[in-house]
Amino acid sequence: MHNIVVLEAVAATIHTPRQETRTIQAVGDGTFIVDVLKMDRKKMMASKLPSGI
Repeated sequence: MHNIVVLEAVAATIHTPRQETRTIQAVGDGTFIVDVLKMDRKKMMASKLPSGI
């Protein structure tokens, strides 16, 4: 069984004085990848994820 979570971006901002340009990717199971660093946020995202993930 596979679950797919599709999100729609509703807003984006650019902070022009900031020189740092990192990217963030949501894996979909509560983990995120910032550039090459994997961040486990499953506990923080548990209430927002569908059951079974």
